[in-house]
Amino acid sequence: MGLQKKNNNSEIDWVISKFKELSKEEKIELICYFLNELKRQHDVSEHELLVKKEIGIPIGVFASDMLSSLESIVKYMKEDLKLKFSKIAKLLNRSNKTIWATYHNVAKKMPSSFGDISREIIIPVSNFADRKFSTLESVVAFIKDLDYTNHEVALMLRLDDRTIWTVYDRIKNKRGVK
Repeated sequence: MGLQKKNNNSEIDWVISKFKELSKEEKIELICYFLNELKRQHDVSEHELLVKKEIGIPIGVFASDMLSSLESIVKYMKEDLKLKFSKIAKLLNRSNKTIWATYHNVAKKMPSSFGDISREIIIPVSNFADRKFSTLESVVAFIKDLDYTNHEVALMLRLDDRTIWTVYDRIKNKRGVK
């Protein structure tokens, strides 16, 4: 079962609910099975699997009409993940001052929390560290690389299809692709 385009939140929620019903021993056995399958199918070491726990940004944080993509990321990392400004700055490859100012602008624009957001797609925070791309370009590139159409991306991000086309065209130019 792929956790990309074809799955929806209800399938993931169902799997999680079934996992919660298992005993401790059954959970351990199931996780060991998954780790072994990942090692076998993708030729990765156990160390790589266990150490590489990267922070991810759920796609739902970008659906706010009030915030820019950077503001959405900073708000999520500060309020939901409870990270310090310095840690956020390091992960996003930006200055502490930029992150601090961004968050303080966000607090005025949107004092309420995100609430229940879509987790259909989780974007690794390392995607946003490459300063060659804007945060919106990083979001669009990641989603488009999962084979979503411009229209589907536009619906997820609550943007116009033409905006997605323009952003993705810029991405292709920066990548050197026609």
